[in-house]
Amino acid sequence: MFRAAWLVVILVAGLGGWQVWRAEAGHTTPPSAPTTVGTASPSVPPVAVADILQRSAPVKISIASIKVSATVDQIGLAPDGTLDEQPLSMAQDAAWYRLGPSPGQVGPAVIVGHVDTKNSQAVFFRLSLMHPGAKVVITLADGHTVTFTVDSLGTYLKAKFPTKLVYGHTDYPALRLITCGGPFDKVAGSYRDNIVVFAHMTSHT
Repeated sequence: MFRAAWLVVILVAGLGGWQVWRAEAGHTTPPSAPTTVGTASPSVPPVAVADILQRSAPVKISIASIKVSATVDQIGLAPDGTLDEQPLSMAQDAAWYRLGPSPGQVGPAVIVGHVDTKNSQAVFFRLSLMHPGAKVVITLADGHTVTFTVDSLGTYLKAKFPTKLVYGHTDYPALRLITCGGPFDKVAGSYRDNIVVFAHMTSHT
């Protein structure tokens, strides 16, 4: 348990290094999201054992409500123990934390993405516009397609990131989508907040 908690801490610390860029003058800034969030999954129904999928890497993410259709790459931990970074040259792709559950397994599968670069919007630029009930479709390497329904969304100060809520154990297949948002801190060279979408699996093919 201590080891798992340690991993959570270094993951959260690493997220702060994901979005260290600000759009150039004249570029549209990321939309704002609510600053509060309710229980991640207040009424998630029990999931039958037969509905739990075997581990398989996500390869594509589609979110029709915010016009996302992107490749999903994989990231792990950097040598310093923080979450590895997706290269800016791949800012239009999302990235799955491969040391955690995969989408469709029990537990929170975590997919992160850039919000923007110095020159353009990135894959999760509109993540803050998602609403409860929206669908997230994940295609897995083994051919399965998993659909998640959004339960809630919140914006959190990075200094007060809700580690347990985001990375804590769930007894159902869950999904967390994470990017940066809020005001840009020029001194720190990063966005002040993290935007987190909480969702649970509702079907798969």
